[in-house]
Amino acid sequence: MSKTDKDAQKALETTPGDDGPAPDDASTAAPAEPAAPATGRGPGRLALVVALLVALLVAAGGGYLIWQMQQLADAQADLAARSELETLRDDQQTALGELNGRVTNLNEQLESRLQSLAQLENRMADQVSARRELADRVDQLYRRMNSETDDWRIAEAGYLARMAVHRVRFNGDIAGALEALEAADVLLSGLGGVGIDRREAIGRAVDQLLDVERIDQVAINRGLDRVADQLGSLPLAAGIQRFETADTTAGARSDAPAEGWQARLDRAGDRLMTGLSELVTVSRDRQVEPLPEPESRFLLQQNLRLQIESARLAALRGEPATYDNALKRIDDWVSAYFDSSAESVSAVRKRLADLMDEPVKVERPAIGETLAPVLNDGGQS
Repeated sequence: MSKTDKDAQKALETTPGDDGPAPDDASTAAPAEPAAPATGRGPGRLALVVALLVALLVAAGGGYLIWQMQQLADAQADLAARSELETLRDDQQTALGELNGRVTNLNEQLESRLQSLAQLENRMADQVSARRELADRVDQLYRRMNSETDDWRIAEAGYLARMAVHRVRFNGDIAGALEALEAADVLLSGLGGVGIDRREAIGRAVDQLLDVERIDQVAINRGLDRVADQLGSLPLAAGIQRFETADTTAGARSDAPAEGWQARLDRAGDRLMTGLSELVTVSRDRQVEPLPEPESRFLLQQNLRLQIESARLAALRGEPATYDNALKRIDDWVSAYFDSSAESVSAVRKRLADLMDEPVKVERPAIGETLAPVLNDGGQS
């Protein structure tokens, strides 16, 4: 029973004018109507009670109806909330399913990526291993190449050292030997510590060659060249004439009948004897020797040039006797067949005398023993 119904019942029980307790309901009051005294206020009181009772019932029904409506509203609200919750749950379940699907896809992708990464790592490991093998092969090849290069450098340096020994021993070519040893030292410089002993031997051999008094080959060649250049302008000695081969009677005989080869040979012999006899003249102050060949000055100059080249070669080889003999022969021929009173002839003879004073003897040190560490056989001396 609601609070309103309880208040209405309490009011009925405590109504003023009653002698005893009020009856609980209308059924208990109905039998009392015949016993009630006949007064004028009985029906009105009953009507009032009925009205109050109806009002209370109406109020109770209205309250109950309001309560029912409130309950219905609460139920509808609860139903709506439950519907929203179910919808939210369904949405959450759908989102959760999608999220699970995405997580599953991500797991699959991650697994695939991990597999790919593992394959990539395996490939990288294979490549690293292949690179190491390649580096080892390249290192071996490089060491082998260096070894072969070192062997080649040592062999080439030995060849150059042997050539230097031969140049000193057979030709006295100090400059050429120094060049060969310098080239050998350059080759051995690429060996590092391996070529130290050989380079020290080459250094000692170079010191030996530098201590040798070297020939001034440039000055000798320059002096010989000047003598050769002046031969064409030197005047012949008095009484020596150039051999003439012109036949003054050739024009007169041009109309003569053809002769046989025997007659022409005899006539050529007569002309040769006549020309040779004209080359020899007697001077009051000196006896002039005949030219060595009938071509006179041309052959004389050629013979002098040959002697100059002989002196040049002797100086290059370091042969002082041959050098002096060649220059002496040149001086004798210049004195015999050219005018000694001419300044040009005196200048040539003076230059020849200076050339004779030039030392051409070459000391040939035994560098073979010094170069023994470089030479293959070590037996050169």
